[in-house]
Amino acid sequence: MCAVLLCRSKLLFLALLLTLQGCSSLKESHFVPQSPEGLSEWRVEGKFALFADQGKSKSYFTYQQVGENYELAVLMDDPVGAPRAVIRGNVFESGRSTVDASGGAEALSIARHLHDAIDTAKLSYWLRGLPATEDATLYQEDMYLADRIEEAGWEIEYRDYMSLQGGYRLPSEIKFEADGKSLVWEMVRGDTGFLSHPCEQGVSDTTVAASVDPVRAQDVVGQLVPRDGRAPLPRWINEVDFCRQLAKIHDNKLPSSREGLFGPDSMMWKLDGLGAPPAFGAGRALLLQVAHPWVTAGIDQHSEVRNDPLGRARRTFYHISSMVFGSMPQVMASANQVRNIHEEIEGEMTEQAGAFHHGSAYRANEVSAMIWVHATLWETIVHMYEKLEHKLTPQEKDQFYEETKLFAMLFGIPESALPSDWDEFMAYNEAMWASPQLTVTPNAMQLKDDLFDPKSIWMIAPLWGQEIITSAELPPRIRDQYDMKYGWWQKFNYAWIRGFTWTAQVLLPKSMEHHPIYHEAQARLEGKRLGGYNQWLIEAFFDKERIVN
Repeated sequence: MCAVLLCRSKLLFLALLLTLQGCSSLKESHFVPQSPEGLSEWRVEGKFALFADQGKSKSYFTYQQVGENYELAVLMDDPVGAPRAVIRGNVFESGRSTVDASGGAEALSIARHLHDAIDTAKLSYWLRGLPATEDATLYQEDMYLADRIEEAGWEIEYRDYMSLQGGYRLPSEIKFEADGKSLVWEMVRGDTGFLSHPCEQGVSDTTVAASVDPVRAQDVVGQLVPRDGRAPLPRWINEVDFCRQLAKIHDNKLPSSREGLFGPDSMMWKLDGLGAPPAFGAGRALLLQVAHPWVTAGIDQHSEVRNDPLGRARRTFYHISSMVFGSMPQVMASANQVRNIHEEIEGEMTEQAGAFHHGSAYRANEVSAMIWVHATLWETIVHMYEKLEHKLTPQEKDQFYEETKLFAMLFGIPESALPSDWDEFMAYNEAMWASPQLTVTPNAMQLKDDLFDPKSIWMIAPLWGQEIITSAELPPRIRDQYDMKYGWWQKFNYAWIRGFTWTAQVLLPKSMEHHPIYHEAQARLEGKRLGGYNQWLIEAFFDKERIVN
């Protein structure tokens, strides 16, 4: 709950601030990469150029291994196209691979040229920077990354490495040299894990298939927000519940592995890809979240937000970005990692807080609490989009809300537990704003003060502006509980802040309307690497060279 979802909107705002003030102080220490030797599901893509006896062959490719079996697909001149020829085999059976072609004689010729020149089973190791046999000679200055391997008559030089999800570093440029042969591989991106199955807990497919979602209540809003002011009955999400929702997404392949959960034509990318609406709504969403006593308790007892807000910002925004803009393997990887983090967040209320009794139990993986955190994100984005851009049609709102249901499923929330459409969703939000489930505790007040407390001179003006915006956009009852002012002075300042923002949007290039993660996702769809200014922003804030590509 608080470990990943809690700070999401605040993080969008922090990311924008950090691009203005410079981020050299945010660099993380050098990390130890995961060993690629244990990878049993992984994929890389890019292009190769082979120079051998039969001449020169060039093509885009994908190399994928699931278990012991691999596929090397020749794509010809389209980096994201369908395979034109495929070399298939088993990594433990060198020399027994097969070549199949559906894209014409030229693709078949290139695939056979590559098949005859190199043992494609051993590529499983060499493309990971590993020796394939004990007879190899390995050269390395970094104890974790190979510089050169001599094996099977090849001298293999590793010129660069790329970071992938899960803490792995795989080669991004490799040159093979042998008598009369030369082969260069340039990798653009890759995925590590979750190619064939969405869950990592070891829940069996039979158990998941036999389980069923709970029946939808006749009054979903009344179940989530009891009209007598009581807290809703807790509904814990176990491993089977979680995996069942991921399996629905994974098995239906919505929309495609490369596009991810939503894709470029979605309302999610349209709204969440912009920089201004999420940034303007940052404080609003965060304070709505911590007005829920369970969320505040989770922060106080389990989160590092107070001691390391920027570190938490990196980790949180990394996962949320992966879920919204990542490829399907990245989506599933982040969903499982967040699930594991949330499993550690549980405890008891240390005080009476609105609808929640002293001593009552809370957990992060609970349906009602996660739906509230989920709701604050997406209602706030629509709210601020309509304030800063233009009104959305009822059809657009319904489409966006249907997409948010997929996001909720990544946390194990069944669709039957959610409001059915946008109108019912807004009825739920309005009921929560008036409900004692939202009660600002002293700890929530402290979190509010921490949010708007500038820790450096660079933060004074941005946080002052964010406090003005947040005060203007919070529901009045919640604003009053936080003791935030919204008189004529705040209204005057909010008016010119919005005017300045509108002017900046008109004057700045259209490409700057979207944040760097959105641009990185677009580059992935085109089979390219992200470069230039947006790449610099990602490295500056995250100390990572890539997030969703």
